[in-house]
Amino acid sequence: MTDVNTSPFACVIPAAGLGLRFGQPKAEAEIAPGVRFLDRVVSLALQCGADPIIAVIGPGVRAPGSAVAVEGSPSGDQLASVRRGLARLASNPARSALLWPVDHPYVAVTTAKAVVDGHRRTGAPIIVPVYDGRRGHPVLFARETWLDLMTATEGGARSVVHRYGDLVLEIAVDDPNVLRDVDTRADLIV
Repeated sequence: MTDVNTSPFACVIPAAGLGLRFGQPKAEAEIAPGVRFLDRVVSLALQCGADPIIAVIGPGVRAPGSAVAVEGSPSGDQLASVRRGLARLASNPARSALLWPVDHPYVAVTTAKAVVDGHRRTGAPIIVPVYDGRRGHPVLFARETWLDLMTATEGGARSVVHRYGDLVLEIAVDDPNVLRDVDTRADLIV
């Protein structure tokens, strides 16, 4: 049996969307000059120790060299991208995966590390960062939850989190960016 204290974890970045409300695919949008949202999230996942990092991207989007690119459907929902990323991990030894949507590029690396550490300390099947009483991203899903993510019919990953109820570990963080979902250009302004 793998010890969760040392087990490898992956990161799946759903980033295939068209970004219609944003005006362009968010994976390609810049958070700073020359730094795309996707680059930033991949960098943070690397700093956390995720291996591998799966970027589910739309056609024509270039993934950073440190990420494994998986083509997703720009017209599909976020859960479809999550499923493509998890499918890529089927034969990988990762025992859990951070699901880190590309539209959450401002999350602090310390927050993501706290989520991973929460899993390593407790073995909880789902770990969610919480700021000011509200759940945010990235969320860690242990491998035993992946089948639920692959077969959820309504409500996306959120329905899986609800299904696990009291088994979900909430990690209180001092990072409002876990709630900062960048959907429009106005969301870039702080």
